[in-house]
Amino acid sequence: MLDDIKKLGNIFFIISFLLFLFLGYIIFSPFVGLITVSILLVVIFYPIHLKISKIVKNSVLNSLISTFIILTTLLLPFSLILFFLTKEIIELYPLIADYVTNPNLIVEKLKESPYLYKLYLKLQEFYLNKLDSNFHDSIINYLKQFTGIMFNFAKTFLSNVVLIFIAIFIMAITIFFLFKDGYKLYNLVYSIIPLEKEEKDYLFSNSYAAVQAVILGSVFVAIAQAIASLIGFLIAGVEYSLVLTFLTFFAAFIPFGGASLVWVPVAIYLIVSKGLLVGILFALYGTFVISTVDNIIRPIVVGTKIDMHPMIMFFAIIGGLSTFGFLGIFIAPVIVALIDAFIMLYKNRYGIENEY
Repeated sequence: MLDDIKKLGNIFFIISFLLFLFLGYIIFSPFVGLITVSILLVVIFYPIHLKISKIVKNSVLNSLISTFIILTTLLLPFSLILFFLTKEIIELYPLIADYVTNPNLIVEKLKESPYLYKLYLKLQEFYLNKLDSNFHDSIINYLKQFTGIMFNFAKTFLSNVVLIFIAIFIMAITIFFLFKDGYKLYNLVYSIIPLEKEEKDYLFSNSYAAVQAVILGSVFVAIAQAIASLIGFLIAGVEYSLVLTFLTFFAAFIPFGGASLVWVPVAIYLIVSKGLLVGILFALYGTFVISTVDNIIRPIVVGTKIDMHPMIMFFAIIGGLSTFGFLGIFIAPVIVALIDAFIMLYKNRYGIENEY
């Protein structure tokens, strides 16, 4: 009888616990993105926070200083960049809209450059003969899609300017309390995981290494390449440089091609529009500065923190973007790293050795 009551009690406890976890998720779901970004930023800046804590002993004051550093170095500059990017997209939209509504403008523009016009005619012939399709119509369709995506981004940003500043304020508060009391949350999560101490230490250290590798090794490298690209675009006098910089940032996550998927077409455009010398100089800048940033920064900031195949990283980021939106860039590779950690724990637990 007592055993039956104990079993019923266990069932009741598990069901109640799962129910309240689900209700808690519903309550906090509107803030999951903000909380996730806040946690990632705190993890990245925590070594700096520890150094500040050794100098400033007061936990409230050192947490405020660390939060202020994140705000001034990341969040506020990022908001300003978004603002100017949106302004540039709004200026670009009517130009692209003209080409979409009046397709002949593209042909007239291409005729100004004999090289591009000849290339256009060859591609048009190839599409008609080999693919039974119209190259001109394909360009218009791609322009329509690109215009729609960029305009929706600008419209969303402008219509939510107030909400964005509210979100930054909420993130600042979250980051402050994570710096101040985050160790309590860490100890709580650590204590309830039903694994051996060595296994828990391995999981947490691997998670931390994954976050460091993803943020520092991928996101910061993409930011560095985007900044290098922006400098090059401005020096070369390329129009709508912020839009191209925005595209460079995302292209940097693609393992094959990366930032060159943006700067190579720009170099070709400069050769045609501004002369061979300008185009070649920009191509050299792209080769030895923009694309080389990856090879210089990644080994320095990542080191041997985590070894993830670039193809796995690529699919993780694409799948993460599809599932989680923009946050997927950060979340998906960490999930993949944890899967790898659990596989290693499984092999260690059951004594499975590599046969290769």
